[in-house]
Amino acid sequence: MASIETQTESSRLQRHNIKRTSEAQKALIPNQDSEDLTIKSCEFEIFGIVHDVSFRHYTLRRAQKLSIRGWCMYTQHKTIKGLIQGYTKSFEAMRIWLRYTGSPTSRIDKCVFGPTEELKYFSYDAFTILNFLQQQ
Repeated sequence: MASIETQTESSRLQRHNIKRTSEAQKALIPNQDSEDLTIKSCEFEIFGIVHDVSFRHYTLRRAQKLSIRGWCMYTQHKTIKGLIQGYTKSFEAMRIWLRYTGSPTSRIDKCVFGPTEELKYFSYDAFTILNFLQQQ
């Protein structure tokens, strides 16, 4: 039996911008399965106009937004190299962002991803920007 909301309860929800999820909407929400909790990792290199266009800083912000871990840095060949690690959905979203979006004034000519690995644990605590002197 569906619960009946009082006018007061309905007003409170509306005032706080809270929306109830209907049973039909709940059916559309995917269940958490083990694939969502798989940690994926890969290296990348981006070619094009990626220097002096804040590419690393936009990458850092996007990684933080998606809970991606790893690093990125400029190279002496005027590319950006890095490594990303994250849960499947965030990982794929970050790959798409790196390949097609980047910073607003950048131009991505080519984005090369290394092999994707599945990890049991994250290797990094956060996403960071490395300098030339910190190269691995």
